[in-house]
Amino acid sequence: MKSIKKDFRGIKCPINFAKTKMVLADMQNGDILELYIDDGSAIKNLPSSVEKEGHKVLSKEEEKTGGWKIIIKKVEN
Repeated sequence: MKSIKKDFRGIKCPINFAKTKMVLADMQNGDILELYIDDGSAIKNLPSSVEKEGHKVLSKEEEKTGGWKIIIKKVEN
């Protein structure tokens, strides 16, 4: 199992979701993605979209510096 960090702050919806999907596609089952995104529509839409794809959102934490950190576990379909 490996862990990957990606910072997609400044990238608008739905592009940040498309980029997240591409990262997850290259990961192995059980790998962890630590993702940083902006507040607003990104935090409202991205976690639920990732879960609809079958992956597991382990946590969502608001960052003191702005934006959010989301921890996603890759789940093979």
